[in-house]
Amino acid sequence: MAQLQLVDASTGKRAVAKLVDLAILTAVELVPFGFGAASLGSLSGSRYPTASDEAALLAAFIWFALAVALGLAVGIVLWGWEARTGSTPGNSLVGIRTANLEGRAPGWGAVFIRCLVFGLVCLIPVAGLVLALISNLFDANGQRQGWHDKAARTLAFDVRAGRNPVTTGGIEGPEAFAPPEALPPVRPVASPVAAPPAAAPLVAPAPAAHALAVPAPPQAFAPAPTPRAPSSFAAPAAHGSAYDDELDATRLARPGGRGGDIVLSFSDGRRLTLRGPVLVGRNPAAYDGETFQQLVSIDDPGRSVSKTHLTVWAEHGRVWVQDRKSTNGTTVVREDGSASDLEPSLPLEVAAGDVVHFGDCFFSVGISREARA
Repeated sequence: MAQLQLVDASTGKRAVAKLVDLAILTAVELVPFGFGAASLGSLSGSRYPTASDEAALLAAFIWFALAVALGLAVGIVLWGWEARTGSTPGNSLVGIRTANLEGRAPGWGAVFIRCLVFGLVCLIPVAGLVLALISNLFDANGQRQGWHDKAARTLAFDVRAGRNPVTTGGIEGPEAFAPPEALPPVRPVASPVAAPPAAAPLVAPAPAAHALAVPAPPQAFAPAPTPRAPSSFAAPAAHGSAYDDELDATRLARPGGRGGDIVLSFSDGRRLTLRGPVLVGRNPAAYDGETFQQLVSIDDPGRSVSKTHLTVWAEHGRVWVQDRKSTNGTTVVREDGSASDLEPSLPLEVAAGDVVHFGDCFFSVGISREARA
């Protein structure tokens, strides 16, 4: 499994980067503002303005207008730079990048909200700037999100100490999806059927007047699989969902078995026969090089499901679920009622009768009755 290799930017680096950006913006505006102030200072103070006073007032107006125009121009350039690359002059200087929760470029809207909230906090006299710079110290989630980051749903990463997700495929990276060959290996177990005794070596008999028939050695046989009693398929009582008899919570088929198709039954009523990797989310998107049977889009107005939330796939009758570092996580509820929270990017095997919860939605794992007889 790929290592994420991501490092959250420290409070010190974030503060230095923001102060550098503010200093550049201030310097661009300060020079023309200074000339405008000097023009106002040259006024004669006479009750009746002279021609020189009128010229000074006009010059002051031009300088102040130039300061505002330059400030807006530089602000828009910085806005677009961070929106498209996650970088600013300050970020580049200290080696950090701004990203959205998926590790992509934050976008124009997120950067606007981020700067707006930062500016509103700075309106508090004296303490506002300090609070805005160190608010990430109060993040209970351990991701060092400041108040402006939480409002904009952004993160900041140290790209000198770790990977830059903006240019390497997001939080998980393009190699995060584990193909079947990268799944945990199958561990051999002892057969429940005793192995037949080894056949004694055959010794050729002495020549005789007539030919003797030599018996063939016993054929090897495969151990019989451990039976598992079928049980009725049921969704969690909390959802009150009823499933018809087309699905059964029988153990998923193993290599060489005759089990039916693996079926995922979603909480919105959809059913999907699993014949290849499936990507699930509000608006799931595959990385370069990934191939999926289907991208399953979930209608979730409450946004409890991440855009790309989880992956489901089957290998030799074994079904695996992998959380794609979603915001609200993924939980598997077993038939016996026990629950397991998935570790981000670490596959977990599920069986028929298990229910996979993601955000406010879920799907059940079962197999069809067809081809089992």
